Amino acid sequence: MKLFFKNFTIFNFILIAFCLNANSQEAPHLEKRGKATQLIVDGKPYLVLGGELHNSSSSNLDYLNPLWQPLKQMNLNTALVAVSWELIEPQEGKFDFSLVDGILSGARENNMRVILLWFGSWKNGLSHYSPEWVKKDYKRFPRIVLENGRSTETISALGAASAKADAKAFAALMRHLKTVDSKKKTVIMVQVENEVGVIGGTRDHSSFANSEFAKPVPEQLLESIRKNKTDLQPSLKKLLEAAGSKTKGTWTEVFGNNHSADEAFMAWNYAKYINSIAEAGKAEYNIPMFVNAWIVQPEDKKPGDYPGGGPQAHVHDIWRAGAPAIDFLSPDIYLPDTKRITKMYHHSWNPLFIPESFSGENGAANAFYVIGFHDAIGYSPFGIDNKVDEPSKTPIAKAYNVLRQLTPEITAAQADGAISGFSLDKVDSVQTASLGGYKITVTLRKNWSGVTQVSKGYGLVINTGPDAFTVAGSDIDVTFVPLSPGPKMAGLSWVREGVFEDGKWKQGRLLNGDNIMISYKLADEAHAYRTGTGARLTTEPGILKIKLYRFE
Repeated sequence: MKLFFKNFTIFNFILIAFCLNANSQEAPHLEKRGKATQLIVDGKPYLVLGGELHNSSSSNLDYLNPLWQPLKQMNLNTALVAVSWELIEPQEGKFDFSLVDGILSGARENNMRVILLWFGSWKNGLSHYSPEWVKKDYKRFPRIVLENGRSTETISALGAASAKADAKAFAALMRHLKTVDSKKKTVIMVQVENEVGVIGGTRDHSSFANSEFAKPVPEQLLESIRKNKTDLQPSLKKLLEAAGSKTKGTWTEVFGNNHSADEAFMAWNYAKYINSIAEAGKAEYNIPMFVNAWIVQPEDKKPGDYPGGGPQAHVHDIWRAGAPAIDFLSPDIYLPDTKRITKMYHHSWNPLFIPESFSGENGAANAFYVIGFHDAIGYSPFGIDNKVDEPSKTPIAKAYNVLRQLTPEITAAQADGAISGFSLDKVDSVQTASLGGYKITVTLRKNWSGVTQVSKGYGLVINTGPDAFTVAGSDIDVTFVPLSPGPKMAGLSWVREGVFEDGKWKQGRLLNGDNIMISYKLADEAHAYRTGTGARLTTEPGILKIKLYRFE
């Protein structure tokens, strides 16, 4: 019996060691776990608490290296860092990865992961980051021609030689990453190009583009539309119906004789171009790859006012068909209506990640909201390397401190569908969710007379077990009303503040009295099946553990 137990434990030890080694060799990847698609790194769900550096910050290591420490002080676990085609292939066929190696070294020294941004053919719709030998050879690498017949500096998405050259450079980069980083997995994802699309016109009007535009819509796209007809974006479905719901024809016949046909044509060509680059890269080192979008602005009237043909929400189905090697499409959010935009980008087939957005209080609120409400892979403010006096005291640093502590709970709850996120302001000051058999109401923090005390609040609520919840955030009041059968009132058995240290909960004060009272208008509260008490989080972001009981 002892011998059997000894052999059994040795076998288990070997099995565990094998599994750990397998996880260590496994490349970062996306995986459907329960109700959420998550980024898996070293065998575990990884929540990106990121920040994107300014475009040129990574072009010189002497400039970049001092930035790592402030980023670490902001509680980032991931930096989004640009790598440009012109710097890794200054001469055709001759690659220099010293800058890439320096980025990896700096990140590792500061215990940080990296998402590389490939600035190849396009950045913000333009071609400023392509090598000089590409810029000069405009016949081999043709440019977009506007409707007035004038050429732009922008590389055409219909240029086969351009796509091939970009793909060759990107493949070389990914091959190098596999060689130097596949074991340490510093780089966990790659953004392919940046905010692509035609600026200044609705499409490319070069003679070759005009010829292609006059041809029938590719069967690959039409087949994808037929296959996904019940799941199409409402805007595309409406567009196709307005054009007669044709199953074949030219771009204008299928999508209408207007700017929408131009945009659909460019979306298909950008998607195919970028797909060829992603395929070449994944053939060398297969890690998640995504494309980001410059969001349509309120003043934009037509494609070209914004980068037309980029992965805008209304052409997602075209990108879905044309770029299967791209794992997801992401919005860069610099508009106040984050909720509307994120709703357009989170699909059953498209997990949400925000690579560029606000920092400050708005950024902190956005991070909590997208991670809690949309099961987002992560969040990243742009210009995170802006100089501040005390990086650890910025709003995003404080928010990330809480999210970092809660990451294991968050990712487990995302998979279980047991989490919701909230972002509140004076216009949208009351929000609700249903979790764990309770209606949860979150409001901006008020005084006992019911007067709102703040203009911004955010948080998330996690159902951790029967009648048990974790509440985290800033400047919110949270109440619970039973939805499941049984007594109709819910009281607080206890509320504990605390922190996670090394993954373990360290409880602080037991909160009661003034710290849990939301309203003394008990008759009104009882009429709404509330007790007048709840979870209260003040301006400093924090974490509360709550246990409820039922009565009547």
